[in-house]
Formats: sequence, C-alpha cells, structure tokens
Amino acid sequence: MWLVFVAVIAIVIAGVVFRAWREGKRIRATREQHAASEAAALAEHHRPRWSPDADAFGSRYVDWGVAVGAPFALCRGADQDRLTFGDPQEERQILAEAWGVTDRSSMLQAIFDLLLSGHRDDFAGEIARWSALSDDEWNALEVDLRNAAKHSVDATEALWRARRVRADDRGIRSVDFLAWDFVRLAMIVRAGATAGYLSESEAADVLVMISEDLREHYGSWEELGESFRLGRWYWNSQGGENEAQMDAHDLSRQEVLTSLASPWARVAWDMPLPASRMLFVDALRDDGVYAPDPGEYLEPGEPVWSKRIHDALRQRELADDDR
Repeated sequence: MWLVFVAVIAIVIAGVVFRAWREGKRIRATREQHAASEAAALAEHHRPRWSPDADAFGSRYVDWGVAVGAPFALCRGADQDRLTFGDPQEERQILAEAWGVTDRSSMLQAIFDLLLSGHRDDFAGEIARWSALSDDEWNALEVDLRNAAKHSVDATEALWRARRVRADDRGIRSVDFLAWDFVRLAMIVRAGATAGYLSESEAADVLVMISEDLREHYGSWEELGESFRLGRWYWNSQGGENEAQMDAHDLSRQEVLTSLASPWARVAWDMPLPASRMLFVDALRDDGVYAPDPGEYLEPGEPVWSKRIHDALRQRELADDDR
C-alpha cells in the first residue's frame, strides 16, 4: 500500500513538473515571438527610404551634411538623399513643441544655442564633478538626491545619471557629447528648411559649417553614431522598461546606420568639403543681430562658437563701414 501511495505521489509530482516545464516553454516561446515581432517592426521602422533620384547621393558635398541627420531621417521615414523631410506641417509642429521654434528668428536662436553649448557642457561638467567625488562625498550626495527625488523629477533623473557616472556604466565618463548636440542640430536645420524657416542653401551651409568639428572629434560615421546613441541614453535619464525599449530602438537604428543599406555607406566620412560661406551669420545680420564688443566674446572660457559667430559678424560690419 505504501509503495502504491509513493508511486501516486511521484506521478502527481512528475505531472506538475511536466506542466510547469511545458508552461515555461510556452512562455519562453511567446516571449521569443514577441521579441522577434518587435525586432521586425523596428527594422521596418528604420528601413532607409530613397527618392527616385537617389543614385547621385554621395557625390555632392551637401550629402555629407544630410547624412549627419540620418538617425532622425530614418525615424521620420524621410528620403535619405534629400535635405528636407517630407511634411512641412509636421516639422513646424515638431519644432514648435520640442524646440519652441515658431518662426525664422526662433529658428536662428535654436541653431545658435546648439552651436554654443547644447547639453554637452552641462553633461561634461556634471560627469567631471561626480567622477571626482570621494566615497564619503558621493554617499552624502546620493542621500541628498534620493531625498530630493521623492518630490522632483529633475532630482530623480540626476540621481539616475549620477549613479551611471559613478559606475562608469557603458563607459559614460569617456563619451564625447558633441554628437548628441550636432546630430540634433542637423535634424533641426533640415526640419527648418522643410518648414520654410531656412532656405535649403542656408541649411546646407550650416551643415558644412559644423563638419570640421565633427571630423575632429570622430573618425568615422560609426563613431559618430555610437556617441550619439550613448548621449541619447544619458540624456534620457531613465532605467527599467523605458531604458529597455529605448535600447532596443536605438540599437536597431544603429545597426541599420552601419549597414550597407545606410546613407552612411554611400558618403565617405573624409570626402572633400568646401569652406562654409557662413550664411548663418548673414541670416543673423538680416534678423537684426550685431556683434558685441570683442572684449565680451574673447574672454577666456567663452564658447568657441561664440567667438566664431561674433568674429564673423564683426568682420561683416567692418566691411560695411569701409564701403
């Protein structure tokens, strides 16, 4: 009788184990199918699209600057070989909601702000400060941020970033954030041309204007893309499910950007480019902007683009005085 009882119990346990194994297998299969479906959807979302005239892409100097904005063009579903995006009304809405750009003057101001600093100075500054803290100083700061995070979204995000910096997560201490600022700059310039706030000639010249800095900081399209991806991750300042979804999106996009189907595969990183005509400076002058006294923008610590823009403004003003 005892043996029968043991046998029955063993059968029951085996049944339970088998059902659990089968249910686990079903759950894993469902997750794998879901992941595959999401990956396929992202691949389609990031599939490069081209105009009927795409064969010439990569042969014109303007194509280099167009390619800088490729990460956003992929997500827009825009033609990769054209400077403008597809829908002027959509671009006006995006510029207004995300950038406060509603006309030509605010467009020029947004470009100027990204040229001067964007996020890169703030991010580099906080990374330097947090990296240099002693363990005791860090522990005290973490307590303060945790307390502040109970009532503040900004503090919650700062706490997330500070922890990433202390752990040097993803090598964040070594990331160059110029890509994060200037790829976004390329996007808003292209959006501005689409919306009618800039001419295509002005937009193309701004993209040439930033090319030298980008090529000094990065050695390839791949490096540019990876720095942009990590900059976006740091800026997003969120973990958990949001971070996982963003990683999946951005890794999919980077995979496409570094593939043979990418616009980056058609444009040589080191292709010869002309000097910028500084049409942006002419646009500022037309908008009533004048150069300050050189003593104001030549002070130590002044952003390099402040010096460049104001020098160019002053040179044009002096040339007018000589006429």
